[in-house]
Parts: sequence; structure tokens; C-alpha cells
Amino acid sequence: MSNAGLFFFYFGENVRLKGCGEMIVATVIIGIFLLFLLVIWFTTITIFIDYSHRIDDDHLRVQFIMWKFIRYKLKIPTIKVEKDEPTITYEKKTNTGTHEHAEITTKEITERISDFKELLEHIFGLKIIILKFLKKVRITQLEWHSTIGLKDAALTGKLSGAAMALKSIIIAFISNKMKLMKFPSYSVTPSFQIPISETSLKCMIKIRIGNAILAGLKIVKFWRGGKGSFKTKPLTMISKEDSNESL
Repeated sequence: MSNAGLFFFYFGENVRLKGCGEMIVATVIIGIFLLFLLVIWFTTITIFIDYSHRIDDDHLRVQFIMWKFIRYKLKIPTIKVEKDEPTITYEKKTNTGTHEHAEITTKEITERISDFKELLEHIFGLKIIILKFLKKVRITQLEWHSTIGLKDAALTGKLSGAAMALKSIIIAFISNKMKLMKFPSYSVTPSFQIPISETSLKCMIKIRIGNAILAGLKIVKFWRGGKGSFKTKPLTMISKEDSNESL
């Protein structure tokens, strides 16, 4: 074989080997990516909800846990009801680290209630999708304890009984629609000595990410069939998007 022939032979072999190497690398990368998606799909995320109410103060803490070492905490600021004015003052933390105070008027509250009702009516058609998703949600911890006290002892007893009945209905609904892995602990304690209103709720929920993604895709597909007309943020963004699409 001539020198030119040997050159083209080795050149072709190098190109072929290089092409095979690049194909192997691409296959490995795609395989790793698909494996990562598969792991994410079957990964379970744990949501821990801790809510407490005392008189007119509320505290809510939500913690997301994935693979035990990935944790994200979300704390809802203190909420206080102003007795002198029909407003709610809440504290929010800004990006600069300072705290600002904002007020919600009765008109805004009414509009938000109206938007919430319209939102409920709109998502009523999602009942089948939501119920199928809830059937796959596991609740491993549910503790709900309350203390109720009024000046009237007889009224305190009646209210405590009604609250206990309401809790039983809610927990029965949860156990029917979701997987309750452990028997819940709940109670209502009447306080005949002093007027008081306290509630403590702790709940741990486990959700498979793949089930949540699948339910989300179904909801998005259904949601495109029509959007409501809302008045308050952030729901007004939905109405604006709907108007732009119609134009």
C-alpha cells in the first residue's frame, strides 16, 4: 500500500474512532439524564406543616424534605387582627432585611373571598383529577388539638362539642380521600375558667414527585379550557393572560 493510501486509511480510522467515542459519550450523558429523571420521578417529598393559633395570633411553618438531607423551610409571618379598625396588619420581611407593615382593607378581603369562590367554582371540574391524586398522598402524622373557652360555661360546652364533631368530619374525609398511615390524634378541650382560643396542628404529608407532576400536567391541560375573571393579585394575572389569548 502506498504512503497516500496508508494516510487515508489511518485518517479514516481516526475519524471513525472519534465518531464512535463521541457517540458513546452522548449515549452516556443521555443515559445519566434519563436515570436522573427516573430517580426524581419516584422520589418522595415530605411536607411538614406546623400551625399554631392563640387568641388573635397565628404562626405557620412549612418544611419540605427530600432525600432526608435537602430541606427547605417556609415561615409565614405573624398575623394580628386589629380590634379598633376593620383591617389586618401583617409583618413581612424584605430582601434588605428590614420589616415592613402592610394593611388589608375590608374591600380587599371581600374581593379575595369573591375570587376564592370563583376559583372554587372553576376548579370544581378538576374533582376527578384531584381525587385521584389525593388517593396517592400519604399522611404519616396528624395531630390537631384545640382549647376553647367562653364566659358562658354552657355555651363553652356546646361549642366544644360542635368543634369536636367538625374535627371528626374533617378527619373522616381525609381518611377516606387520602392514605392515613397512622391513627390521628385530635381533641377539643373546653376551658370553663377563662375565655381562650388555642389551636395546634401538626401534619406530615408524603407525596411522590412523579404523581404530583402528572397531576399538574392534567390540571394545566384542563385549565386551558377556560379561566375566571379575578379582581385581586395574583389571580388577576390569570384573567389578563386569558384576555391576551382571546385577542
